[in-house]
Amino acid sequence: MRFTKNLLALTLLASLSACSAITDFTSSTSSTVDTVTPDVTLNEFVSQRYLAIRQDAANGSGENLDALAKLMGKTDKAAFAKLMQQNFDRIFRDVHQPHEIIARIESSTQATSNRG
Repeated sequence: MRFTKNLLALTLLASLSACSAITDFTSSTSSTVDTVTPDVTLNEFVSQRYLAIRQDAANGSGENLDALAKLMGKTDKAAFAKLMQQNFDRIFRDVHQPHEIIARIESSTQATSNRG
């Protein structure tokens, strides 16, 4: 069963890459392209790229934040990056598991929407 599932996933990825539908994220300096594919879930992406996301959030921009914004359905990447930087402590303080930041980001997004 696992073999069939893996074979199906590989076939799907091969057909998607042939259609150039993997992602529109590119970089010459990191492996974000390798990480952000249609089968990668939000939790997996955050777990795999946590330190890079944290660094980009501290800087207020970066390809990892752009990828995270896309995975979370955020259309304004600049506003998302600004939110991440302004709420850095709230999002990243006392994180035990990387996926915890997802709920914190949503909470920060809602708090910002309620103020604006």
